[in-house]
Amino acid sequence: MHYINIMIKLLAETPGDQDMIDKILRAFDQLRKRLEDKNRELEEYKKRHPATVGIKNGKSYEIRDGAAHENTPSISQDDPASMPWRRSPGAQDGHKGHFRKTPNITERITIHAKGYTCPICYSCLVRRGIRHRTVEDIPEIMPDVIEYRIERMYCKHCRIMVEPDVTEALPSSRLSIRAMLIIAYFRTGMRMSVENVSRMMKEVFGIHVSEGEIQNILSQLSNALGDEYTRLLDSIRESSYRHMDSTSWRIDGDNYNLWTFVTRCAAIFVISKSNGHEVPLEILGKHNGTDIHDRHRAFDTLAGKTGNDQQPCWSHIICDAKELEQFYGEDGGRIKRAIQEIHEEGKLFMGKGTPEDVDKLYHKLVFLLTADYESMKCRNFVKNLLKIRKEWLLKFVTDPDVESTNNRAERALRPSVICRKVSGGSRSEDGAKTYETITSILYTAKLRKQNFIRDVPGMLAKRKRIPYLYRKRKSSRDADPG
Repeated sequence: MHYINIMIKLLAETPGDQDMIDKILRAFDQLRKRLEDKNRELEEYKKRHPATVGIKNGKSYEIRDGAAHENTPSISQDDPASMPWRRSPGAQDGHKGHFRKTPNITERITIHAKGYTCPICYSCLVRRGIRHRTVEDIPEIMPDVIEYRIERMYCKHCRIMVEPDVTEALPSSRLSIRAMLIIAYFRTGMRMSVENVSRMMKEVFGIHVSEGEIQNILSQLSNALGDEYTRLLDSIRESSYRHMDSTSWRIDGDNYNLWTFVTRCAAIFVISKSNGHEVPLEILGKHNGTDIHDRHRAFDTLAGKTGNDQQPCWSHIICDAKELEQFYGEDGGRIKRAIQEIHEEGKLFMGKGTPEDVDKLYHKLVFLLTADYESMKCRNFVKNLLKIRKEWLLKFVTDPDVESTNNRAERALRPSVICRKVSGGSRSEDGAKTYETITSILYTAKLRKQNFIRDVPGMLAKRKRIPYLYRKRKSSRDADPG
């Protein structure tokens, strides 16, 4: 402020354009008023939140005595007794403790003393029992090379060769299903490059797999999991609700879109060129239930074509209101506080509310948002928000299966977003199809708390396989007469 006053004085003493000087003076006055307002808000904040109160994640908590002097030089940072305000290790009061279970002992090794004299003073040592120490080790992994001797049978009537199925491997594959799933997990789940996957398989498992073979393995695995992908799609269509979202994707440098449709126990991913309503309409078909989304325009069109119930994401609504507060001050702050209040009250019903409760919350929301806003942005935001049917806006109040936010779909897309940043997307449409299939199975296993490598072979065992090796051609003697 001192430097601003000096500049004002210099401008007043400098001859020149008086209009320009007046504009600069008015700008300085506005800056001075804004600074005074900020200082006043800071003082009010200090009164509401004294030094003994802290704020974390929007919630206040009390700071224990002495926490304000945490960084004073007189306190030893290495002595916990000198810092009684520090949180004690382990679970706090009212919280469930988490700990790592001690593994079962598989082998015991006794290490005997190598000498009977002290290595420092060379005095005689006296036996004082045994100290126990547990070390977890990974044994050297050696691949099992198994040769299957398959008995073949011939049918004279069908003229085919019949043989039993090898359930541990896919047809014409030199690697087992488990080895193929490990490669798919490294490539898709861990988002490793093809080069690193090849190196990992060689150095850790002792199996040489070329980079080109890795792509073929993923493609073959995707084809084998096609039936399971279809079953997941059917379960999402028949569900009473589904979360939907999309993000950008690239195929050979061209812009595409990655869609996800998620429930509590299933998820599918679809890569398509379009980002419009045609994609979910084609994927989901004639479906029922509630569609939970982020108010993307494509979902509004989808709602008009299907007539299904909708649940807009309240997290996106609150984020939009926070932006209004940031750019338009008190008008946006009033909108944000009203939306947050209604959202918190709606969550208290835990999906067991009644239509009367929805009416009360909606009327309260209208009352809190009714104001003469100076900003056109704020007026349009409130107008568009209240255009949404109250049964849709507050669907989570009456339906326990419907969540108020679309965070479930956002979390499902997060690994793919990281993969896109690392790899740049897919190189071909076949590669995109492979990615969406394997990612769907992988994320579904995560939702169901299953092990991708251990449980997916059971899915592949259910698929229908061709029970013959080849069919002999008919000769001219076997041709029908006439």
